[in-house]
Amino acid sequence: MKLLRKIVQQMKFLVMGCGSIGTRHIASLKALVPQAAIDAFDPQPDRLKKAVQKFHVNPIRDNAIDSTYDCVFICTPPVLHVELAIRALKSGSNVFIEKPLSSDLNGIEKLQGLVKSKQLLAFVGYNLRFNKGVNMVRQMVKNRKFGRILHASAYFGSYLPGWRPGQDYKKSYSARKDLGGGIIYDGSHEIDYMAWLFGRPLSIQSEFVVTDTLSADSEGIADIVLKFQKNILGYIHLDFVRRDWRRALELLCENGIIQWALPDSRIRTFNVRTKLWRTTRVDETLNDMYVKEIRHVMKCLETKSRSEIIDLENGISTLRMCVAVYEAGLSGRRVSPSSTASKN
Repeated sequence: MKLLRKIVQQMKFLVMGCGSIGTRHIASLKALVPQAAIDAFDPQPDRLKKAVQKFHVNPIRDNAIDSTYDCVFICTPPVLHVELAIRALKSGSNVFIEKPLSSDLNGIEKLQGLVKSKQLLAFVGYNLRFNKGVNMVRQMVKNRKFGRILHASAYFGSYLPGWRPGQDYKKSYSARKDLGGGIIYDGSHEIDYMAWLFGRPLSIQSEFVVTDTLSADSEGIADIVLKFQKNILGYIHLDFVRRDWRRALELLCENGIIQWALPDSRIRTFNVRTKLWRTTRVDETLNDMYVKEIRHVMKCLETKSRSEIIDLENGISTLRMCVAVYEAGLSGRRVSPSSTASKN
């Protein structure tokens, strides 16, 4: 793995939250910038201790963020994201906020204002934008390889109790509405990359349920219908109950079909003219996209340039779509993402 330049190696980072995604980012940082100083915080002493022992990071005792870091990685439950990001920005630190940006729109304008006034960088971690397969599909869409897109359907299903081995899923933020959980926000990768492919939807309809097969008060199954520009109709299914993890996308085009799936890591295309299916293997591990994401963040920090892939404004746009999905499900009405309002 190619290391980053010396200037990045001398940087200092703080990782807030040492759960599965926090430790994944620590691992990427250690691999890409092994000489950098990394502090870590977690309110659970045992989890923090494991991270310190495994990665040799420096533990800190609280979440005050009273020091300036080159970047603070916020990997806590979503309800804490904005509060901690504001605290980090006030300290003069750039921030990387794990998805979703938040569980509501409260404080978003204040967050935007601080990023602008302090001339700092803010990233929101939608790692599927760095997936090789998704990028290959995006290129096909841009090149109109099979003509116009007529319909797009995305699928994500995974059994929540099996997500984090060794942890009681009922205590995780994913299962708890008060911590910002639920499949709509936790599964927002699909909402995000659909907008990346086709632009922000014009309208959203949805239905969701809190399933009694899980000990959770957050929604566990959701179905979403999106109307995009150019008369593209989209559909997203998200669930916490599928026993065999699957993530997939299918595009129906004028002259063919495009399919992408994980964990298969392959793209299948059907050509109307030849009447043949073609399979292309994607040479990439699941962890590669996370490493690419952190490499991208490091380069932005080094050049002090805003990300064109996972910047704050994109994270806010995706959050507004999540809010619209939830509102549509509650009201039974079609909702526009632009109609959702933020509060300071």
